[in-house]
Amino acid sequence: MDIGKSFTFVFQDDDWLTKILIAAAILFVGVLFSWLLLIPAIVAVALLNGYMLEIIRQVVRGKLDGLPEWANWGDLIVDGLKLIVIQIVYALPAIVLGLCLAIPMAAAAENAEGLTILLSLVLIFFLILWAIVVSIVMPAATAVFAATDDLAAAFRFGEVFSLVRKNLSTYLIAFVMSWVASLIGSFGSSICGLGAFFTGPYAYMVTGHLYGQAYIASTTAPVQPVVGETFQ
Repeated sequence: MDIGKSFTFVFQDDDWLTKILIAAAILFVGVLFSWLLLIPAIVAVALLNGYMLEIIRQVVRGKLDGLPEWANWGDLIVDGLKLIVIQIVYALPAIVLGLCLAIPMAAAAENAEGLTILLSLVLIFFLILWAIVVSIVMPAATAVFAATDDLAAAFRFGEVFSLVRKNLSTYLIAFVMSWVASLIGSFGSSICGLGAFFTGPYAYMVTGHLYGQAYIASTTAPVQPVVGETFQ
């Protein structure tokens, strides 16, 4: 994997500033109107997710430089919502365990303080462990969906986990570097609170490039072109 390329490819596009400004505007509008039942915020995240998926497809097809065009926004939203579904499904074990332990924890809160503490520690340990697992597996699940354009492929858990297990070092790198990208994205908040609208989308773009590279490095399976692809 060319990690440096993932952090610099954005700026090798002649229109990189315009494309980041579009992403920043999407995020800004989503946050500004998030009080409307969170729908604008969800749409904004879906658009950024969809654009990240386009970057993954671009990388998987061998184009490591430059950014896709902001086109076919409806398709980007649909793809982005599908990615949200994937993320929720992979988080379900933690959600289910949390709900299952919430009842006995509430029941024991007054009469069995020791049991409450024990259950809390078990829940915290599992949540941390599962968060790490999902963070390592998610690059593979996301890239499999992007590369195949098949939502069901992301839920073939045996195949996805096997891909990660056989290429663990690759996906560990993708996980760590995507975390670094997210850290860079969060730094923007220190610039009058507005910088995150620019660094946040940049983090999405870097993450997409990392996921695409990880997929290339971990599989030689042929990828069928996606109908209606918009990048150049």
